[in-house]
Amino acid sequence: MASSLPCLGCLVSIALLLIGKPAWADPNRGETRLRPSVEANPFRTSTATSELAARMVPVDALPSAIREKVRRTLTQPTLVTRASAEQFQASPEVYRWLLEHPDRAALAWRRLGIACSPIQDRGQGRFGWRDDIGSDVQWWVIARSDKVTIWYAEGSVKAGPLLPAVPVRAVAVLRHDFRDEAGQAIRHEIDIFCYADSRAAHLAYRLFGSSADRLAEQAAEQMLTFFSALARYCTDHPSDASRLLAPATSVRGTSR
Repeated sequence: MASSLPCLGCLVSIALLLIGKPAWADPNRGETRLRPSVEANPFRTSTATSELAARMVPVDALPSAIREKVRRTLTQPTLVTRASAEQFQASPEVYRWLLEHPDRAALAWRRLGIACSPIQDRGQGRFGWRDDIGSDVQWWVIARSDKVTIWYAEGSVKAGPLLPAVPVRAVAVLRHDFRDEAGQAIRHEIDIFCYADSRAAHLAYRLFGSSADRLAEQAAEQMLTFFSALARYCTDHPSDASRLLAPATSVRGTSR
């Protein structure tokens, strides 16, 4: 298991390594300088399942405040990544609960001794992540059914304390299939669409090369693990589940 698990907000930052990196140190001159940017986007903008995932987003039914933002993220993504389907044994009720309470899931991971980015419940169904240099991303469910949970994320990411914050957006389409409720078999997979300025994308490609696509994919895989492994553990250890999933104030010495 990975030593650190990303939340959706943190994943946006990982997937968009292309964001907030407008300059870097020249090892030959010992100074920070900006290299020329190119408009062409070098990152992967589709996956084997991204077209299907995009069709599952009810764009026209979304509130006007985010409708065009979501549409552009889906149709003009800077980067698309996915995690292949994973099947595991767990209680569907526990799994659904974790999807609805990612802040408590993150707290449960920390109670298990696994490093995990803290998630704040910001009210009205919104959750957020921030770091100590000014990055701040929040997300919420924009569509949900028995087969799919769709999140929209937006905010800004900073790569360093002296660098400007760069706006980012993402749409995450998590498909889940409860194949055998008696046997508690769950199958899920995720496609994530990220949007940011194409100039920043090219600059990051100069920094990270094609490895950025794989790093984003690994982050998506860890996001599935964030839910699946915890659902499995709580199902297998019901006596410990109430302690792990309790609010922060319910466990002495624990804080978000």
